[in-house]
Amino acid sequence: MKTRFFIGILFILLQVSSVVYARFIPERFFCWAPYDTHVNFEVFVTIDGKTLSTEETVARYHYKMNGWEQRSIDNIFSLISQYELTYGKSDNAQVLMTYSINGHEEKEWRFEHE
Repeated sequence: MKTRFFIGILFILLQVSSVVYARFIPERFFCWAPYDTHVNFEVFVTIDGKTLSTEETVARYHYKMNGWEQRSIDNIFSLISQYELTYGKSDNAQVLMTYSINGHEEKEWRFEHE
């Protein structure tokens, strides 16, 4: 009986600590309400001077590369960065993303290999 009680308390503490932790990181995967922003974005990828088409960009990252996203923009930054630092490392791609959060001023994010 004590073991089940301890495991139950431990489970609840892990859940609460995950939510608290998620509130302080940009991706916010484990928040109770992670869809609190709306982002309009478009991604442009250039490899060896050739800009990829939308279809080629979607095929590269296996994710939509323009339109509306209801999660944190950091999720897309992370997706692109992880791909470029692993599978796309030798491609030497230059990535430009234009985005606007909740209809505010448009910003740019860039990923370039060092």
